[in-house]
Amino acid sequence: MKFVLVAIFSYLLGSIPFSYIIAKTFFKKDIRSMGSGNPGTTNVFRNFGALAGCFCLFLDMAKGFVAVYFSTLLLGEKFGLIAFVSVVLGHVFSIFLKFKGGKGVATSAGALIAYNISIFLCLLLVFLVIFLLTRTVSKASLTASLLAPFISYYFQGFSLFTIIISLVALTIIIEHRTNIVRIINHQEKKMF
Repeated sequence: MKFVLVAIFSYLLGSIPFSYIIAKTFFKKDIRSMGSGNPGTTNVFRNFGALAGCFCLFLDMAKGFVAVYFSTLLLGEKFGLIAFVSVVLGHVFSIFLKFKGGKGVATSAGALIAYNISIFLCLLLVFLVIFLLTRTVSKASLTASLLAPFISYYFQGFSLFTIIISLVALTIIIEHRTNIVRIINHQEKKMF
């Protein structure tokens, strides 16, 4: 029963669409009708600037962190892993946006900070290097996602967490399918 409650709480927390809320509250716009149409941090950055983008990034990471940190602290590691999967799925398939949401990168990052800071720092380094070289968020996100299972395996071996982070990474990659097409066609937009 506790597993179910943790999964439901984490899913609902992950479902809170902060990009949509920020756009509606402060700019009276629907983020889904702007730019890429994706209700995520990058689209907020592109359409409303760095301050709004950073605020959204913080909140999306925070919900991942809160779900995993408190589930692990209060109930144990296995519950933290349930929270990890559920909060990311909530973000990607938000019940408040008719099961459409962001791509899961920021929320996964926050969840990862709570679960294993070493793996997070390695993936952050990968993300930053690729982003600085290409100025393309999607390329950095995809590269970090592809390497996540291998980095997890290096730190934790073939563990339950390695399986879970592999599934989360696969979900992120699938959610980037339109970006992958644009990258192949050299049409993906760069930041700044």
